[in-house]
Parts: sequence; C-alpha cells; structure tokens
Amino acid sequence: MGVTLSPAIDAPTADQPVAACSLCPRLVRSREKLVFSSPIVPHGPSDAPVLIVCHAPDHTRSSAKGPAFLDREAETLLYKTLVEFDLAKRHVNDNGEECIIPTGSRVISAVRCPAPAGLPQPSEITTCNQFLRSELQTMPNLRIVVTLGVLAHNATLAACGIPLSRVNFQHGQITSMPDGLKIANSHPLSRHTFDTGQATPAHFRSLMAAVRQELGTEA
Repeated sequence: MGVTLSPAIDAPTADQPVAACSLCPRLVRSREKLVFSSPIVPHGPSDAPVLIVCHAPDHTRSSAKGPAFLDREAETLLYKTLVEFDLAKRHVNDNGEECIIPTGSRVISAVRCPAPAGLPQPSEITTCNQFLRSELQTMPNLRIVVTLGVLAHNATLAACGIPLSRVNFQHGQITSMPDGLKIANSHPLSRHTFDTGQATPAHFRSLMAAVRQELGTEA
C-alpha cells in the first residue's frame, strides 16, 4: 500500500516548467497518454535543508492528481524514512486520510515528465536540467542533496556546474562540494532494486541517518 501525500508545496521563486511544457516532444507524446498530462511539481517546502532528487516520474503511475515520483513500494519507504528522521510528518486531512507532509525535505525529479519505459533520453535530461538548477539556486537553507541513482547524481552535478568526472557516484557516500553543499548517493529506490538487493530499506535508512547526523553537526 502506498502513502497519501499532501498537496505539493510550490517554490514561488523557482522556475518551473509550464503545465503545457513542450520542450521535449517525445515526453509530450508520452504525457498525452496519461490521465494527468502536466510535468510533475516538487513536493515539500522550498526552505527545506534537504532536497531529494529522483530520476524521473514513474511512468506506470498516474492519476487525476498527477504522476508519482516512485513506484508504490519505494514511495512508502521514502516517506516512512523521512518521517522517521524528522524530515516529514504525518497529518490527517479533512477527509480523514493520513497524509505525509515533507517538512525538512523537498522531493523533485531530474526529469519532470514520465518517459517511455522510464528511460529519459540524454537530450531530455539536459533540457530539464534548467529547472533542477533553479531549485538548487532558490532553496535558501539547502545543505544536502540526496540523489537516487546515477542519473539523478549526474543531473545534480550538471545543475551545480561541476564536471561529472570530478565526483563519482558511490552508493551510500556523502561528498562535500566546493561551495559546502553535500551530495548523498543512493541507488534508485524501486521494486526492482529492492528485489535485486541493489538498494534495501536498511541501506536507505543508514544513508538518511548519516544525512540527519550531517544536519545536526551543521546546526
């Protein structure tokens, strides 16, 4: 069972793709096949100290409320872990449903639209990078970026203007950038990586515990 999320909290100062964004024709055609056809928007406050970057919305999940960042199993793990480390909180909405509200974290995807087979093309990643760069530049309290997978890691480096060869992706590692920003790496969270053991709930919890500790040492 997945979790019910609160409505997305927009960052008013960050550049976001417009609802009818047409920058990537292939992704526009992919969106048109879904119930909800706009690019996914960030979830969580723009003044959070932690930004979590997924690779692209789950192309298998879409509803009238929009696409999802991750498959249900991974989404449940992500938000449960954020709650555990005081980066999100549980809330009961007016309909009596329990929602997860990010408080000290914000979730975004490197590519804002679901891609066919879940595989965005390099040109689409490059085109969408302007929106990730805007997020990084307009989050005043940002301290740590958690990247879920190599695609998200490389997109974050590109958005920071850092050559990809300078910082290799290493699962479970936290690296400090020249400006003090830290990047924490995890393999993608998905049913597939859980089944193969590439990423496990224990791995991700350990990484987020380290992230929480880093935030504490900087307080």
